[in-house]
Amino acid sequence: MKSLLSFNFTVIAKGARLCLAPLAIFYLLIFSPFNIFSQQTYFEKRFDFNNNFDQSQNILAIDSGYIITGITEDVNYYYQFHLSITKISFSGDELFHKEYGYDSINFYVGNPGSIIKFGNKKYFSCGGKRIYTDNWVHDEGMLVCYNDKFDTLWTHLYGEKNQPYDSIYFFYQFKKTLDNSLIFTGLLMPNGPPQRIWLLKTDSLGNKLWERFYGEGNEYFQGHSVVQTGDGGYVIGGFKFKIGYNYTGDPLIIKVDSLGNEEWRINPGNPNVNDNKVMVALASDGNIIAGTNFGVVQNGDNRDAENKIMKISFNGQIIWSYNYGESKPDNFLLNTTVLLNGNIISNGSYTSYYQGEQFPITTSWILCVDSLGNQLWYKEYALLTGHNSFNDLYDVRETADGGLIGVGKVDPVVPDTGTADIWVMKMDSLGCLWEGCDTTVDVVETVWGSGNSFKLYPNPVSDAFTIKPENETTQKQTFTVFNMYGTKVKEVVISPGSQSIRVQTNGWPGGVYLGVLSSKGKMMASKRFVVTK
Repeated sequence: MKSLLSFNFTVIAKGARLCLAPLAIFYLLIFSPFNIFSQQTYFEKRFDFNNNFDQSQNILAIDSGYIITGITEDVNYYYQFHLSITKISFSGDELFHKEYGYDSINFYVGNPGSIIKFGNKKYFSCGGKRIYTDNWVHDEGMLVCYNDKFDTLWTHLYGEKNQPYDSIYFFYQFKKTLDNSLIFTGLLMPNGPPQRIWLLKTDSLGNKLWERFYGEGNEYFQGHSVVQTGDGGYVIGGFKFKIGYNYTGDPLIIKVDSLGNEEWRINPGNPNVNDNKVMVALASDGNIIAGTNFGVVQNGDNRDAENKIMKISFNGQIIWSYNYGESKPDNFLLNTTVLLNGNIISNGSYTSYYQGEQFPITTSWILCVDSLGNQLWYKEYALLTGHNSFNDLYDVRETADGGLIGVGKVDPVVPDTGTADIWVMKMDSLGCLWEGCDTTVDVVETVWGSGNSFKLYPNPVSDAFTIKPENETTQKQTFTVFNMYGTKVKEVVISPGSQSIRVQTNGWPGGVYLGVLSSKGKMMASKRFVVTK
């Protein structure tokens, strides 16, 4: 189970790690005609520092490579976190790794979009600083300025300066404004009353110009993303919720003027089901793109949700709004980005654990739609294969070669090995991890045991398919088919010495299925395939 509250404030929770034989479980739902650049670079890597917990929520493409920001656990004090900055080359090689922090003080970074370039030789990051007190915590919003080598030039903290410290302040995201200032959003959480959305503006030196707070009643309000609109105002992507039995939360979009005065708000969620926060971006035509989840079924603290993307004018008119794909358990959209060609990328993760023992706890995904909201492609990714391991993709950005780069965390549980690590993937414009996966349906084999594999054809399947083991079968094997919900659909026995076996699919609903080859209870190989009707 993954609660939305702890997931949104993931900077305070445990996270993830890397594997040398990557698993890329994904499928392409709709063919995209966009070209793959001829000089694409592909890689998938896992970064471990000091053999302890590492996590990243941000990646920034710069002229000389990529900058990854996140947190890393202190080598001497468990559950004490430092701010980490790692630079990698265009081929994924580590160029440097720097950590900022002090004993007994925690530094955190915000959501995707909490590191930006400012001018030619300066960079900013935002997040929070935490000091534990005798009675509670002293949390402040944090802004750090770096030179082009990512040495710190100065740091500013925002929040309570005098005791008693009875409120938490935290920055989730910020943007450079049209007047070369900075606009931040985050949360204010008093020790007692509910949270409020925090909107703060500073000049380029970090001097506070003004701040506003949004929210009312007994509900909790959080600001997770922010953009400036062409009229000089701002749009906040937020979340509101009530804590209690079967609590539900709703996505929230708030438009304010240039001084922070609220003009309108939209709640695009399901009032009866827990949804998700909103991550906003600017469309190529200046309108607002909002990505979130639409909850479909609530089961206690868990829920199934679809992905949702909206286009909204800055006067609050909904231009289009679509839900995508089938609902998935604990599905959380984590970021939304607009590409140079106007297409829109959203990414996140969902709980795949319930689909069967061959799936990890969480699997990540990327969804691409065009400027009109038409779905172009969707893919799923998992680096770790263990049933209790985590694969969470936080941020996906466009690269100079026309591809994509994503960053997140992987957290291994036996049989996966290691500690929680930063996960980085360099893909092409279709989200492929290697050249040539831009077919109508791309099926990738996952092998758990060396030397054990099989062919499955045709794929897609109409009425029947053939299974052909690629190695001589000297012992009885079992081929089991699961649907996308993890329910067993078919099981056939492959006798020793069998060349192939034919499986009929009459009466099967159209969709994606998983075929698993096993022997003596040990899983040896699997393939995903599509049944068309």
